[in-house]
Amino acid sequence: MIALEPETLINGHDVFRGAEEIGRTMTKVRDATAYLRDRTIDGMNIGADLWRLMRDVTLPAELALPQVHGKVEWIVRAIWEEHVGWFRYESTTELYDVPPSAVWPDIVELVGGTAGLIERAQTHAEQRRPLEAIHLTDIVLAHSPADRDALRVKRGALEELLAASGRENFSEVQWLEQEIRNATTDEEAN
Repeated sequence: MIALEPETLINGHDVFRGAEEIGRTMTKVRDATAYLRDRTIDGMNIGADLWRLMRDVTLPAELALPQVHGKVEWIVRAIWEEHVGWFRYESTTELYDVPPSAVWPDIVELVGGTAGLIERAQTHAEQRRPLEAIHLTDIVLAHSPADRDALRVKRGALEELLAASGRENFSEVQWLEQEIRNATTDEEAN
């Protein structure tokens, strides 16, 4: 696209005009993409796992781009999966068709019901670890989809994620808002 030196560029959301401005914008996008690819592959080559790379790979200020529909950590994950594939080398279970959720009922049974999981999820939420809270409430809600306490904790964790997002990324905001609606009981909605 840069070599074509277009005077107008329509990307589906915006219209860019002027070959010079389009060239600058497209060069920045190209350089940011190359930077993310290179840093992700560098991390992979030293043995960093996907989760660490999603957390640690960031764009320098001069390559920062608006993250309206995608996010840097999502791009890092896509680069990882493009180059390594679906197998993250974390567990033998990744090779087979039984997801971790298959043993969630066992976890509920072993901890003596859902109360302990909800309590621990609440602790995570109170300590500003919303993702850990959501992991645990997902286990409870798979077992008891209408559990009000689990829905309350999950909703609070989702609301924290939404607030922390800065509402900058349209895709993330829409997802979180829908998940918050899904975690709201009929009583609370009225």
